[in-house]
Amino acid sequence: MRLGGEDILDTYTTERHPVAARLLQNTRAQIALMRPDPQTSALWEMFSDLMDLDDAHRYVADMLAGMDVRYDLGDDHRLVGTLCPDMKLTLERPDPDVVTAVTRSADLLREGRGLLLDLVDRAEARDAAAAWTGRVNTVTARTDRVDVDALLIRPDGCVAWALPTGQDLDATTLVRALGTWFGQQA
Repeated sequence: MRLGGEDILDTYTTERHPVAARLLQNTRAQIALMRPDPQTSALWEMFSDLMDLDDAHRYVADMLAGMDVRYDLGDDHRLVGTLCPDMKLTLERPDPDVVTAVTRSADLLREGRGLLLDLVDRAEARDAAAAWTGRVNTVTARTDRVDVDALLIRPDGCVAWALPTGQDLDATTLVRALGTWFGQQA
């Protein structure tokens, strides 16, 4: 089954080349820090001191884990184009006899399908995505995150669309993102 439109592979260069350039830069910096000369030793000592600072440590850890990557997907929301942060979720169950399940957002991506994550019970977002149910799982859940009402997440964990908290849904943008990443409506 082909998930995206015919031009989906064209996004590879736009997305991955800047990431590859950044990786090459990081690799070169690490190699430079391994040179056995007095100047590099001084630089290494200063770098080691910086790593004792929480913000510097988090910056380097995020960079090494790829969490600092932001693809340009044509949306200004700060989460769009980034890897979805792993969130603790309480799944909403319509059946009161079923125990409410707690899971993590990463667990919901294990099937290798897209995910529309509805965090505040926005029926209009679920309705707009209904035509993609064969390719995109829709899950309503609660979390402590307060900056978004809903997220569309690609199978690779990248946020493809976000609905900011309390904002009216522009179904056109959600349908466009669904069409781009998961093909046209079934």
